Amino acid sequence: MRLQWNSEYSVSIDEIDNQHKELFARINDLDSAIKKGKSIGELTKVIDFLEQYIIYHFGTEEKTMVDHGYPGFQLHKKKHLWFNNEFAAMKGKLENEGPTPDLIMLVNHLLISWFSNHIRTIDRLLGSFIRGTRTDQGRAEAADGTKQTLHE
Repeated sequence: MRLQWNSEYSVSIDEIDNQHKELFARINDLDSAIKKGKSIGELTKVIDFLEQYIIYHFGTEEKTMVDHGYPGFQLHKKKHLWFNNEFAAMKGKLENEGPTPDLIMLVNHLLISWFSNHIRTIDRLLGSFIRGTRTDQGRAEAADGTKQTLHE
């Protein structure tokens, strides 16, 4: 399963949309490298770059939230922290076990599914807020609390 950018992922903030497109490309690179049986060294390089880019991207989003007084900042940041912890565990699994079928499933779930869902729900709420088309509080709470209950 690959991530394919389309308008449903747009948050209408160019900087964040461009970073999401780059994340999609890098996640797809990692998925391809694992499936092609690349060496641990090659996979580690891709994961290390992806890890640094995710930190940079989350920092951009969090700064944007603070700069605009986004009321969902704490919940959004909590999602980012959860993801960072899960990513570190996935990286450790790769280093300890190599590119196993279990790791391929984890990459698909954590990187592909999580980012896809996170962008289409949580990040789009941020974009709506900044554009001034705020959604009602109940929808915001649902997106922050129930849309990703599996993905704290």
